[in-house]
Amino acid sequence: KMSLGLLVGRFANYVSEQPVTPEPEGAVDDFPGDLKRGRDAFGHHLVTLLLVARCDGESLPEEREVILNHCLTRAKLAGLELSLNEMAALSDYLREFRPSRAQLGPALKRLEHDSKDDIIALVAAAQGVVDADGMRRPREVRFLAQLSRDLAAM
Repeated sequence: KMSLGLLVGRFANYVSEQPVTPEPEGAVDDFPGDLKRGRDAFGHHLVTLLLVARCDGESLPEEREVILNHCLTRAKLAGLELSLNEMAALSDYLREFRPSRAQLGPALKRLEHDSKDDIIALVAAAQGVVDADGMRRPREVRFLAQLSRDLAAM
């Protein structure tokens, strides 16, 4: 029987294999101050999902909407009700933030401590990101579907 850690590792390998576009000059990196209280709830998911969204060079509004909704759900589950200003700041951040591969390592370390339900939600959000641009890549679809089946079987 497969362990959750092994599945997180497979997901990590998948994300790290995605091409990363070079960061433009002046790219946003730091988590904005007005979102600090949500960082623990969704920061590691945000980095991971944005890397999936940006693997084709950009993140589309539809992809960012999936990520925004996932982050808001994570915040709510952590007992945080984000204000309208925080939601607007998060939306702006998703538009400007370009995660680097260096940020993936710490995000994955955090994922290792997430629950099975957290990982299931993250994989579902990743599938939503992949589907949002309307261009389904067979390898991505197969991989995420297999990962979802493996998680369900645990």
